Amino acid sequence: MGEARKQQLRLFLRLLLIVTLCIIWGNSLLSREDSSALSSGLTAWLRSIGLPVSNHFVRKSAHFCEFGLLGAELVLLFRLRGGRGFQCLCNSAFAALLTAVADETIQVFSGRGSQVLDVVLDFAGAVTGIILCTLLTNRGEKKHPTQ
Repeated sequence: MGEARKQQLRLFLRLLLIVTLCIIWGNSLLSREDSSALSSGLTAWLRSIGLPVSNHFVRKSAHFCEFGLLGAELVLLFRLRGGRGFQCLCNSAFAALLTAVADETIQVFSGRGSQVLDVVLDFAGAVTGIILCTLLTNRGEKKHPTQ
C-alpha cells in the first residue's frame, strides 16, 4: 500500500475514532432519564420487529458494541502507524481501557453513577473488536503477501 493511501486511511480512522468517542462519551453525558428513554425506545423498536430483548440487554449490548468498534478502530490505526505484534495489541487495549475508565468517570458527573462491571464489559467489547479485526487483517495479509 502506498504512503499516500496509508495517510488517507489514517485520517479516515482518526475521524471515525473521534465520532465513536463522541458517541460513547455523549451517551455518558446524558441524564439518567434521557439515557433510559433512549434505550427504552430502542428496546421497544427491537421488540416490534420480533426480537425478545430486555432493556438491560440492550444497554449492555450497546456498551459492548461501541467498545468493540473502538477496539477495531484503535488496532487498525496503530497498525497503519507501523505497529505490529503484541505491542500493537497492548497499545490498543490500553487506550480502550483508558476510554472505558473515562466513560465511567463522566457518568459520575452526569449523575448516573459508575460501575466497575461496565468498565469490564467495555474492555471485553474492545478486546473482542481488537482480536476480530486482527484476525481479519492478518487473514487478508496472508492472502496477499506481496502488498
